[in-house]
Amino acid sequence: GKGQRETEEHLKKASLMISSSRPTTSKRMAMLTESCIPVALKALEEGRRADEAIRDHVIEMNNSRYNRVRDAAKLLVEKFPKNGTVMTQCYAETILGMMLLECRERGNNIRLFCPETRPYFQGARFTSTVCTEMGFDTTLITDNMPAFVMAKEGVDVFTCAADAISVDGYVFNKVGTSQIAICANYFGVPVYVSGAPDIGHPTWDTVTIEMRDPEFSLQAMGVRTAKKDSGVKGYYPAFDMTPPSLITGIVTNKGIFKPNELFHYFDDGKPYELTV
Repeated sequence: GKGQRETEEHLKKASLMISSSRPTTSKRMAMLTESCIPVALKALEEGRRADEAIRDHVIEMNNSRYNRVRDAAKLLVEKFPKNGTVMTQCYAETILGMMLLECRERGNNIRLFCPETRPYFQGARFTSTVCTEMGFDTTLITDNMPAFVMAKEGVDVFTCAADAISVDGYVFNKVGTSQIAICANYFGVPVYVSGAPDIGHPTWDTVTIEMRDPEFSLQAMGVRTAKKDSGVKGYYPAFDMTPPSLITGIVTNKGIFKPNELFHYFDDGKPYELTV
């Protein structure tokens, strides 16, 4: 009836609003939010609460995701030398916790270097906090120190997650990732990215880099660093693109893929985002 059509339209609008709030991850988010629409409609037809049905659906998807991430973490940690040194980049998602949990259970007491990832300082506020609270030797460095640290501190692996990975093997992650990957390649440090290809991004040019308020680049956590009213301009791309040539392997729950062979991830016909 009319009520159902209006409800469906409301759900579609809500789905679009949520999924499009972050342009770089909009494709992946759309697959998640749109999967909730039929769940809600079915619940209403059966006389159940739509919000509770969506909640249960999301919890089920999240639990499934935790299992996939743990499988990926097991593969990733196999690439770490025993008690080796690992550099990260803006890496506070589930995979970080699973990676560290896997290290702890294996008795692999890795040492971590975390770039601060300004201008929003997620590496300082999130990544380093997770690492140290899980009991690992954690050192915070500024964003212009990775090359020096790789040269002087014996970094064994550079690893990060990704906000988007195109099927042709390009990685989109917190800005600064690509320059660290360049340094890693120069110093012979392997680069492993955890995640899975986004079926909505068949090629790199389908991903939109989110540009944020340039004012953030003129200050540090609210403290102005550039002279006010001086005419100095800011620039703030939230993410950058790391090409396949700089990536050793992309670590997924289905195995570690060479970037140029990442399309094989879908050989079983099961899209990553909708596996429940």
